[in-house]
Amino acid sequence: MTGDLWWSVPFAGGLAVTLMLAFAGAGLFLRGSVWQALAVGQWAALGGVIAATVALPVVPVAVALAGAVMIVLHRICDRERWPLALFLAGLALVTLFAANLPQANLAAARWAEGQVYFLDRELLRIIGGVAAASLLLAPLLARIWLFAQATPDVGLRSTHRGVFVVLEAMWWVGVLVLGSAALGLPAALAALLLPAWGAASVVRGLHGFLAGSLLLGAMVFLLAWVSALHFDQPFGPVFVLWALVIAAVPRASVSLVRLRRRT
Repeated sequence: MTGDLWWSVPFAGGLAVTLMLAFAGAGLFLRGSVWQALAVGQWAALGGVIAATVALPVVPVAVALAGAVMIVLHRICDRERWPLALFLAGLALVTLFAANLPQANLAAARWAEGQVYFLDRELLRIIGGVAAASLLLAPLLARIWLFAQATPDVGLRSTHRGVFVVLEAMWWVGVLVLGSAALGLPAALAALLLPAWGAASVVRGLHGFLAGSLLLGAMVFLLAWVSALHFDQPFGPVFVLWALVIAAVPRASVSLVRLRRRT
């Protein structure tokens, strides 16, 4: 990264991965599977820490561990306690690695704070490939999520069979791993969960909900990018704070309007 456009690669990669996370978060919201994000994201971070410690490629190892956790979660019926247990197990292992190995400590800090400003062209090419796949898969994913929401009791298991849902799971794991690698795990989870949460309070209909989630995600990234650079702060924590604000504003506005109508 040289010259005046040093920021172009991290900006393009960070914005693209944020939009993919916001889109994936809308799907999780429709499925009611937000707990899975915590477990899969934490084990992706564990894979990244292990890979950095033993000098292996980060993304493949993170994808392998996150994918294994996704398979486990698809095979169990408990959609809250098992994801939380796996999240805690992953968090404990990352903490133990970081406490006992100096390389793991540095890697854990990178996955927590986010390294978007150091995003290189190789990772940008991977993000670009997943973004292109996301555009192709978007209509199919929207139909799967809509069906899962319409039939929450019988749709989850039936839609988890077949090549389409396998593609959905692979895409979802890839997006979360790339998001965690680029933005840091806390920021990736914030991009996954909060824009969809905010959009759900002010828009109606599937397409409006998806568009609202993407719009709020883009706003969070732009505000975090400018703020973190201007005040010389780590990107990840700034991103999380802006995501909380951007998600809370529409929900607070709706609550205020309802309160005025009652009075």
